[in-house]
Amino acid sequence: LSASAICRPSELCERPFWFLRCNMARCRVGTLVLLTVATVALLLASGVCFSAPARDSSRLFAGSGLPKHRVSDGRDRPALAAGPSASMSASQVYFTGIGWYLMHFVVSIGNDSIMKFLGENLPPFQIVFLRFSAAAVVLLPVLLFQGRSAFKSARLSMHAARGLLLALGIGLWCFGLNLMPFASCVVINNTMPFFKMLFAQLILGEKVGKQRWLASLAGFIGCLIVFNPTAATFQPQSLVLLLSACCFAMLDIFNKKYTASETVTSMLFYGAISTAAIAAVRAIPHWVPVTTSQFALIGCLGIGANFLLYCLLKAFKYVDASATCPYRYTEFVLSALAGFFLFKELPSKSTLLGSCIILPSVIYTAYMETRATEPEKEETVEA
Repeated sequence: LSASAICRPSELCERPFWFLRCNMARCRVGTLVLLTVATVALLLASGVCFSAPARDSSRLFAGSGLPKHRVSDGRDRPALAAGPSASMSASQVYFTGIGWYLMHFVVSIGNDSIMKFLGENLPPFQIVFLRFSAAAVVLLPVLLFQGRSAFKSARLSMHAARGLLLALGIGLWCFGLNLMPFASCVVINNTMPFFKMLFAQLILGEKVGKQRWLASLAGFIGCLIVFNPTAATFQPQSLVLLLSACCFAMLDIFNKKYTASETVTSMLFYGAISTAAIAAVRAIPHWVPVTTSQFALIGCLGIGANFLLYCLLKAFKYVDASATCPYRYTEFVLSALAGFFLFKELPSKSTLLGSCIILPSVIYTAYMETRATEPEKEETVEA
């Protein structure tokens, strides 16, 4: 989840899915400091292990994040995970993971359109509270089919930390919007892939190749062209938004690290519960009555919130967290396409020019990540 996908002011941007007047709920410095301290304290108290997972080899396959095993010809090949990916080539695994990641952007665009509409009458933190409350409620029928085992988790403190990171990221983003122009806020928020690559290398032990850094840098340049930020982007108050980007980057690290050991249901349910509980602190004092039609939209929003995170967790089962970073900037292209086909809005010249940089960087990434797999398509991996 990105900050801009949760809290985008509609009056500050022409794009149809960039919504929500965040100036309706001004975030106070004291609240943000308290959340920051609480997050750090919870991480220390929970004893979350951030050490890199054990691997069979120190080398990784073409950046896909799959540990290698020795095959019959004496060379290293990726050890595909058990299940559906076991019969897939490394290229198929990579593109499947990236496909799930891009799908989460498509779902995000749909969620954004609903939140934009709701943001015309409801405060932003109330929408966040209702969104994640609905996300938790719609998961309850899972009890009828899978029982309580689907909700079991040995790391409830980790889920609480995920909720704190998400709420803190939203709060810092809203606070930053009151300090700086919107275009500058979006640009700074999109430094998140660089923090995620850094955290993935230091915390998860991923091998972040230069192609990921270069492709992400090209995507960020495309972002600069699309939004054309002012000199305010480089003012000291931009540190608030950098902290927001760090929160969302760390959230993805949490999702990647625990996606293999936690059930998808527990990741969805407890993450939604913790985020809703934290958002309630800001939502309840400024509560606005909700109509029946708005409740119906909130129900759709809850389903969409679960599906969005589900797509992200599925992506992390196939590829490294850092492998998704260059694709972060395709959201601008997808939003422009959605605006054109759904609302007949022509993209601006800056959007077209930025897309001409973003798309080639994505193609370059896909080529560099998968080219090493081409000679190996017909070779089989020995367990």
